[in-house]
Amino acid sequence: MAGKLMCAGGGAQERDEIQDRVRLPSMATTASSLPLTKEGAGPENSSSFYDYDYLDDVAFMLCRKDAVLSFGKVFLPVFYSLLFVLGLGGNLLLLVVLLRHVPRRRMTEIYLLNLAISNLLFVVTLPFWAISVAWHWVFGSFLCKMMSTLYTINFYSGIFFISCMSLDKYLEIVHAQPHHRLRTRTASLLLAALVWTVAVAISIPDMVFVQINENPKGVWNCYAEFGGHGAIWKLFLRFQQNLVGFLLPLIAMIFFYSRIGCVLVRLRPPGRGRALRIAAALVVAFFVFWFPYNLTLFLHSLMDLQVFGDCQVSQHLDYALQVTESIAFLHCCFTPVLYAFSSRRFRQYLKTFLATVLGRHLAPGTAQASLSNCSESSRVTTHEEMTGMSDLGKRQAEGSP
Repeated sequence: MAGKLMCAGGGAQERDEIQDRVRLPSMATTASSLPLTKEGAGPENSSSFYDYDYLDDVAFMLCRKDAVLSFGKVFLPVFYSLLFVLGLGGNLLLLVVLLRHVPRRRMTEIYLLNLAISNLLFVVTLPFWAISVAWHWVFGSFLCKMMSTLYTINFYSGIFFISCMSLDKYLEIVHAQPHHRLRTRTASLLLAALVWTVAVAISIPDMVFVQINENPKGVWNCYAEFGGHGAIWKLFLRFQQNLVGFLLPLIAMIFFYSRIGCVLVRLRPPGRGRALRIAAALVVAFFVFWFPYNLTLFLHSLMDLQVFGDCQVSQHLDYALQVTESIAFLHCCFTPVLYAFSSRRFRQYLKTFLATVLGRHLAPGTAQASLSNCSESSRVTTHEEMTGMSDLGKRQAEGSP
């Protein structure tokens, strides 16, 4: 599973491909498009090979992937372990703060809470893939299907909840009405339920096709087995990732935050500069995390369609796929923090939580005073935000035709 390169919605399929490209000892016996159908070599041969059949059906070569395999066995387990520790700690802290210290969760907090849950479920799968890359799949058939499905569901739901939070900020500023019909608690819960439903629907291929396979003898691998339609499924799931998991959310975020920027520039509310910087940072962060990975997936698809490529290009793309996928996984560590700290209200909740924890080590009077100050500061911040939104709404209404 050398890259565990699991494109969202096609997680198991991409694991299969990385195994084909990097780990499994294989040699194709018939000419076909890239990559070719494989027959497992014996366990004594740890190399990976490729046959490339060009359009003239003449060129033929073997492409070894030993170096890619060696790189993945070291880089990926280390990186996944680091992501697991950072993602688990950061999202657990976010979850505790939201559950214990947010008095009445509004639309933003509901999406942030679901994002934290999604990221936690996502990082829980990483130790399984780290062990699988370093060794092989030792967890049996049930966990193979379960971890693949969990991966895909939370890969997509995390991206969708980021889009929902962008929508919420758009409604809050561009349509500055305290009781907008799309910003009610009921509407936000329904939208969150819709996000989970769509993510589960996208994971159906994992539920149906993922299984464990033994190749070579005694070495088990967890990936999707599509039968004779594997090439079509791989291309479909990759393009689905490019479109649904990246391009559409990016377009939505650019639209929402560009409209937000226009309103802030026109009305010049207090704190306009900081709000513009935060909006730009959120879009840039999403692009930096996800664009390299999606570009590499797209180039792999073009290579499999024989638009371009040779052995050296294939090796470079295999390296790039492992690195850019790992960069994309960083979103589960840093995106919730970025969104959480874009809100003064959440920062006050975090201060309250830290005061509660530290209060156990302080004198009773000092701890009580600290908690009282944080609670008062939280109430003042909430009141200021509500007043600011009300004032922004009036100014919006005055400026409307």
